[in-house]
Amino acid sequence: MALYFFDFRARETFSKDTLGVELPDAEAAHDMALGALVDAARDAVVEGSLIQRFAVEVRNGTGPVLEVSAVFSSRIFRKQ
Repeated sequence: MALYFFDFRARETFSKDTLGVELPDAEAAHDMALGALVDAARDAVVEGSLIQRFAVEVRNGTGPVLEVSAVFSSRIFRKQ
């Protein structure tokens, strides 16, 4: 098991993970980062965000391990 930290970026916002999560490997960290990215996109839709870039940057004690990112766009053209 290794300690992984999940830092989050969205536009000008950066949130640094100071606690970390014990996971068996980088693949498990990738799965967790992808889940966090999906949750962030879902929250942006609920809040009505038009265009948003999200990134979850994963690091361990020795440095960066992986990054999962996406650009999400949502528009309502007409309300009935």
